[in-house]
Amino acid sequence: METTRPRQYWDDYASRFKNRSLAETYKLRPPYPDETYKILLSLLGESPGRILDVGCGPGKIARALVDHVNGIDAVDFSEEMIRVGKSLVNGDHPNLRWINGPVETVQLYPPYSMVTAGASIHWMEWSVVFPRFKEMLTTDGCLVIIDGDRPIGAPWYDAELSLIRKYSTSRHYEQIDLIQELVDRGHLYLIGDKLTTPVSFSQPLRDYVQSFHSRQSMSKEHMGAENVRTFDTELSHILSDFANDDGHLSFQLEARITWGKPLT
Repeated sequence: METTRPRQYWDDYASRFKNRSLAETYKLRPPYPDETYKILLSLLGESPGRILDVGCGPGKIARALVDHVNGIDAVDFSEEMIRVGKSLVNGDHPNLRWINGPVETVQLYPPYSMVTAGASIHWMEWSVVFPRFKEMLTTDGCLVIIDGDRPIGAPWYDAELSLIRKYSTSRHYEQIDLIQELVDRGHLYLIGDKLTTPVSFSQPLRDYVQSFHSRQSMSKEHMGAENVRTFDTELSHILSDFANDDGHLSFQLEARITWGKPLT
């Protein structure tokens, strides 16, 4: 099958999320602001229904919403991600069903009032999953894409980006507007697009550095031990000027929530 995605999202990179090291460090990524989940619940309206969370990773979205809806099916093709997710808060919730497999082909249990996806939508075969989402959604259901687990306006951004480009193992990366790409390719009819209000967040500098290894371009397995050590050391040095006396790094977070109808 000919892929409909940009080259940087081809499957050879997606498979890296099956690595244990990525799953173990994923939980160190900054969270989505709480407002994210208020927006998602408002889109469900008065009837909470059931949600399909695709490319769920360790269930950041699913575990936050499961107390407020009738049920969530959380799907990921990485056994390691699901293993980690089950160990976290709400990971064993009776209304949360973990499903291991590619969302393109795995057995699902519609109908769903909402399909949610984080940045994982990058890695799916768009020509397959969008028609499948459309078929499984209720008449008034929608697809919601959430993005935003990185600092905004950080004073160290330029130096950090330069270092990432130096050590990245992804050689086909180009900056694109994912939502515009989906609209232009005829996969998504856009209904709404909203940014959450920026909020402050703080985490240990070491955790922030390690969180980069939860991203496919910086996976420890593909960087190699020496490059991992050098990257961690150089990034820690850059960030040390911005950390407080307790070794914590503070920055602003916001999320972009986009919703619409998947198209065939």
